[in-house]
Amino acid sequence: MGKKTTKTYRDPAGTEIPAKYVPAYDKTRDRIANKIYDLWTDEEQRLHALKATTNRLIDELRQAAADDAAVKLGGEKGYLQFRSFDGKITIRFENARRTEFDERLTLAQQLINEVLCELAEGAKSADLVEIVSHAFAPRKGGNLDMQRIRDLCRLNVSHPKWKKAVEIIRECERTIGHKQYVRVSKRLAADAEPVNVVLDIAAL
Repeated sequence: MGKKTTKTYRDPAGTEIPAKYVPAYDKTRDRIANKIYDLWTDEEQRLHALKATTNRLIDELRQAAADDAAVKLGGEKGYLQFRSFDGKITIRFENARRTEFDERLTLAQQLINEVLCELAEGAKSADLVEIVSHAFAPRKGGNLDMQRIRDLCRLNVSHPKWKKAVEIIRECERTIGHKQYVRVSKRLAADAEPVNVVLDIAAL
């Protein structure tokens, strides 16, 4: 007869603890944590499959349009929106560009700060100081708000250092990839607002 295997639990330090020494509550907590993890990873795999199937179906529509009218819908994997025949279901696809500012942004910020120091004190410069402070203030995640920094380029500031900073900001933004978004909604009645199909568990 084979040797009976003794059940053990591995603690955070990697030590194997025989089950008889593990409190009942710790066993329950461990069982529930593992069960939730298994459920979530299974659902993650289903979402991966759902995304792949959705993209395949959207590509099928693009091809159908090309065959029908020799036109590529949404360009090359670009924005695309279409509806069901009754107009109730709307599918939106977006291949959003992901960008970031490289290390030269610090040079632009330095030049802008020099401009602020050189401008005469007054209401106008005080407003500009506030705008710049907001633009370069990190958000909760620690990242900068890229749109606020881009908006600095639209301000009418004639100082040569400001113009040089604007030039640097425009040159130092680079594409680092793309992120795909698909949004599905349906009108439950002809005069109703569309209701999104929500796959974000935090939003349910």
